[in-house]
Amino acid sequence: MRKAAKSLKKRRPQVIVTEFNFQSDFRDRTSSLETLMALVQRLPGTRVIVFYEKEYLHQFERVAQRFPIHAALPFPIDQAELDAALKRLASAE
Repeated sequence: MRKAAKSLKKRRPQVIVTEFNFQSDFRDRTSSLETLMALVQRLPGTRVIVFYEKEYLHQFERVAQRFPIHAALPFPIDQAELDAALKRLASAE
């Protein structure tokens, strides 16, 4: 996460594809995704696509309610769904 945060200070990506990893041992958050999303909020025009494990959907939904996520795809990733999410991004520009 530190490397990603440092990179975001130098670059302004159009799309970030990341994974939600639920971590119950964090005291003030559920995942490092929350840290990333706090940084992304300062980058207008950057969209986020998140991959998640189905058994952690409930925890992921709590994060998704607080942050703008362009698309969320469960594992195993369906290539057609990923392609559709990327096409929606391209057509929104």
